[in-house]
Amino acid sequence: MLYRDDDQLTYAQLPTRVEELTDFIAECDYLYLTIDLDVFPAAVAPGVSAPAARGVPLDIIEALLIPIVEASASDGEKKLLVFDIAEYNPRFDIDNQTARVAARLAWWVARRMR
Repeated sequence: MLYRDDDQLTYAQLPTRVEELTDFIAECDYLYLTIDLDVFPAAVAPGVSAPAARGVPLDIIEALLIPIVEASASDGEKKLLVFDIAEYNPRFDIDNQTARVAARLAWWVARRMR
């Protein structure tokens, strides 16, 4: 498992984080990806149980997803086998804002998993 706090996932640090992630992926046979919607700033994803004061911007998450969805095993098969989205709470969502973020992420990943 690779873990970073939100203050370590900034635009300035993105190249380093992508490199770390790529190195981590190289050590894995298969990948299981969970995106916890709590990671996004509360202004972007209010419909979660634990809104983040800082959070990670959506475009940084999408940039980090690229090496995950593009990773292939030596036989050419995709390494990403399972993907899910966690922590959506419609009771706290405002104008379906978080639902739209979740839908965008699901679409973004699913169309690249083929």
